[in-house]
Amino acid sequence: MDTQELFKKLDKLVFGQTGKHLDTLQLGILKNVLNGQKYSTIAQEYSCTEGHARDKAYELWKILSELLGEELNKFNVRSAIERLIISGGNNNVITSRQIDNINLCPSPSQASDNSEIDDTEDLLIDEKLKKAKLESVFRLSKLGLTAEQIAQALDLPLQLILDNLQ
Repeated sequence: MDTQELFKKLDKLVFGQTGKHLDTLQLGILKNVLNGQKYSTIAQEYSCTEGHARDKAYELWKILSELLGEELNKFNVRSAIERLIISGGNNNVITSRQIDNINLCPSPSQASDNSEIDDTEDLLIDEKLKKAKLESVFRLSKLGLTAEQIAQALDLPLQLILDNLQ
């Protein structure tokens, strides 16, 4: 199982439980935590505050904890995912060494088929959509909407809205 399949499997499981797909930041948190990155680094990469990255990570660990039936955090998520894959059968065994350098968005030369390229394009589209949503925050606030209303309407975290209104 390659890393793209791993994230697809996790997203499918999360969607089955919550009715929502993992968002770009949650996937980024997962990828970067598995690669040993700190929340401050993740926040810089995804243009958000460290607090927002921590909040999203907390939500992610909570969802994955419920899904996998064990308390998860950034320190034990790797072993839990490895157990999930190993218990999944169908020769979907992945070792710690294979998960060491996860690359969520492979270059086209690394992609084994078009589905991996399509996933990369989907992530880029998600980022562009998020950027477009954030550009409309100020205009919506001028129309008299509260930060909470804007967050709900744009399906974005409240803290992200508050950060953009400052």
